[in-house]
This record gives sequence, structure tokens and C-alpha cells, in this order.
Amino acid sequence: RFLRQELPEEWPPERLAQGFGVSPDVVRRVLRGRGCPPPRRRQRQDERALSAAPAPGAGAGAGCEVRAPDGTLLYRLPRGRGGPGPGAQ
Repeated sequence: RFLRQELPEEWPPERLAQGFGVSPDVVRRVLRGRGCPPPRRRQRQDERALSAAPAPGAGAGAGCEVRAPDGTLLYRLPRGRGGPGPGAQ
């Protein structure tokens, strides 16, 4: 939702679907929905996205980048958000 809201011309549903490895129909359903996951679930989703990202350090101080399986940059986390949070295993 964030990508589509901030950069709609760069992130049409088809590109979002390709980047997240789902069908365009799934993306449309997510974009139509207005719910937000509970904080604990959101944290787990963020941790999974970070663990799938390449090792940080490619950009000096740029934060952690999250990329699609094809290598396309999905988003960049601000500095200080790239490490595992408390309770991460």
C-alpha cells in the first residue's frame, strides 16, 4: 500500500505483483483493503522481509534495502530499522 500510495506511477499492480511474487488479483485485493495488521504481526512481517533481503552493508549508511526476487528495489528502510528487534531469534 505504501509503495502504491507514494509512487503510483512507478508501482502499478502488475509490478507490485511481480515484486512480491503474487498474482495481480492478490495485489488488487490488498490495495482495496484498509485494515492494518496488529503491531506484533506487522513486526513479524518486517522481520521476514529483512531476512529475505541481501546482507546490509552494500550502501554505506543507506539503511537496509528490500528487493524482489528479480533484484528490483522494493523499498529502503531508514537507518536504525535494519537490524532485528528485541526478541528476534
